[in-house]
Amino acid sequence: MSRLLAEWKERKGREEEQLHEQLCAAIRAGQVQVYTDPRLLDFQGSPVHQHWDHLLPLTIEATLALIILLASGIATGIVAMTLCVLAHLYGNKYYVAWRLKMRAHAYLMAGYAQFVTLWQLGGVALVVKGVNEAPCLAPKGDWRKFIRRNLGEGESQAQAMANAPVPAGPRMTAPPAQPAAAPSPPPPEPTPAPVVMETAPLADALQPEPPATAEPEVMAPPSPKPGDRWASIADEDVPHDEVVPKS
Repeated sequence: MSRLLAEWKERKGREEEQLHEQLCAAIRAGQVQVYTDPRLLDFQGSPVHQHWDHLLPLTIEATLALIILLASGIATGIVAMTLCVLAHLYGNKYYVAWRLKMRAHAYLMAGYAQFVTLWQLGGVALVVKGVNEAPCLAPKGDWRKFIRRNLGEGESQAQAMANAPVPAGPRMTAPPAQPAAAPSPPPPEPTPAPVVMETAPLADALQPEPPATAEPEVMAPPSPKPGDRWASIADEDVPHDEVVPKS
């Protein structure tokens, strides 16, 4: 159990080192930007703190004001000293912030151990350029997931499987490969049905007699009755063959 735990820690540490290398490459390429907070990093004991960031500008300003005072007189010297004090109060913080950012940037890329130490202190933010995603803030942000999500995996899947512990047990081998079956012969082509040709009957062949057609029955014209009127097609006036007695 202890051996498996040690191998897991070793594999996890190696994977985190590869993630750190990916982060350093992305920072050099400009894909990831590093932001720092001077209020959280500028304290005694911080790996990026330097007291000369505060003393050196003040020393230069005081020396410059003293030279002006001795060269030009008291009035001009007082004005120069006032300007130097204002510059130190309102401008020195930007100089200190710039120095802290440059030193923290170099400290993060120095090695994996330095990166973890500075990340645990806080005051560092990772931002992916050109991606609409919230920055990863130290120390609560998970920089490992941040790098995997935006830069990919640090260790390839094949290497991770190769480094995975193999459980003890009987060795399992794959079954022998079976010979490929011979291809089946193509099916025979279907035989076409015979074509029956109908020929015309011979002249001396016996032909069936056609059925006899019934002759239409001729009906006799109706006999005339008294009172009927006869009309002639050629005559314009219809003749009357009936004699009607005068009343």
